[in-house]
Amino acid sequence: MSIFKHLKFKVNFKKKYCPKCNEEQPKIRKPKGWQEILWGGNTCRNCGCKMDRLGNEREK
Repeated sequence: MSIFKHLKFKVNFKKKYCPKCNEEQPKIRKPKGWQEILWGGNTCRNCGCKMDRLGNEREK
């Protein structure tokens, strides 16, 4: 039994696009706040839309 079984890292390697403006998002991101640092996600450089790590629009 693995001691790391309870850790489930969810990493998305697929291309992500902004849900509002359809701009392709970079694979390497610069987090804009603590929520993005801890849980992943991105802020679109084109329109400022905040996304979760899967590319869905995030509630504020």
